[in-house]
Amino acid sequence: MATNYSHLFTSLWFFLNLFFCFSITFASSSSSAISSDQIKFWFENVENKMPNPLLKKLSPLSQKDCDYYSNLLLSKNSIFSADANFCALAKLACTSVFQKANIVKDTYTREKTYGRFSAALHRHQDIKNEDPFAFYRLSALKEGKLVHLPHLKESLPDRAFLPQQMASKIPLNYDAIARIFPDSDTIQGETESCPKSLEEMVGFAKSTLGGKKVVALTTKNTRGSNSAVRIGKIKEYGGGKKIVACHEAFLPFAAYFCHSLSSTRLYAVDVVVDRETGSNVVNTMLGICHMDTSQWPKDHVAFKILKFGPGEGEACHWFTQLDLAWIADE
Repeated sequence: MATNYSHLFTSLWFFLNLFFCFSITFASSSSSAISSDQIKFWFENVENKMPNPLLKKLSPLSQKDCDYYSNLLLSKNSIFSADANFCALAKLACTSVFQKANIVKDTYTREKTYGRFSAALHRHQDIKNEDPFAFYRLSALKEGKLVHLPHLKESLPDRAFLPQQMASKIPLNYDAIARIFPDSDTIQGETESCPKSLEEMVGFAKSTLGGKKVVALTTKNTRGSNSAVRIGKIKEYGGGKKIVACHEAFLPFAAYFCHSLSSTRLYAVDVVVDRETGSNVVNTMLGICHMDTSQWPKDHVAFKILKFGPGEGEACHWFTQLDLAWIADE
C-alpha cells in the first residue's frame, strides 16, 4: 500500500516541480488575496457559512502571485523547481511530508469512513486493529442513550486549496485517485468526483443535488473523541434525499474525494458529557446511516464490527471536522 501512495505522491510532486520549481523572488505582498474570492464564491453558492476547518484551508496567495504562477503553468518554455519558499507561500505539503506517506494510515478519514475504499487493506488486518466504535446501528441514535465515540482527531498535515485557475492545470486522473482508494468500484446509483479546489467541490455538490445553492454540514469539533458520551437532541436532514459526501484526500494541496449517496439518512446529534453539576453538550456530531448495504463487499470492516453481512442491516458512522456532507437548500 505504501508503494501505491509513493507512486501517486511522486507523480504529483513531479508536476508541482515542473510547474512551480524556482526560487521565489517574486512573492507579492498584495492585499488582493485569493481567499477573498474563495469566500465570495462560497456565499454565492452555499447557503450557510463556511465551516472553520475549511476557512483554515483558504489560499494565502495574492491575486498577483496567482496570476504570475498561472502564467508559468501555461508557459511551454519554462522549467522550474519547486522549493520550500513556494510551498510555504501557498501552504502546501511538500516532499518531506510525502516521504512519510504512511501518516494517512492512522487517520479516521482514510481508514474508518467508507471501508470499501480500503477493502484490500482490511482483508489483511485483524479486527483488533480496527476502531470498534467506527460503525454503529441506527438504534444507537436515541436521546439519552450512552454511546462510545471513535477517534475523531485527524493527523493529516495542514494544506491550503490552490486557486481554481492553478488547480485546473494540475493533472489528476482516475488512475491516480484509484491508488488512494483501492477497490473503489462505484456502487450502483453513486456518482464520484475528485475535486482539486474549493470551487470544484462546491460545483460538484450543486450539479449533483440541483438548485441555486447547497448547504454544507460537518461535525462541530473533536470533543468527546474516543470516550463515552450520551446522545442529546437529534435533527434529521434531507428527509432521505440524495446527499453528497466529501472526504479529504492526502495530496500536496487541499483536495477531496466526493461521492453522491442515496438510501442514506443524515443526522446532527448533540453529544453530552455527564458531570456532577449537570449535563453539558460538548459537540454536535454529524452522523450518516447507509440504509442499503447490499452492494458493499462482504469483507467490509463495518460488517466485522456490526456482525452482519451485506444487505442484512444499516451501517452508520460519524463525520469528522474534515468530512463534509452537502444537501440541497430547501
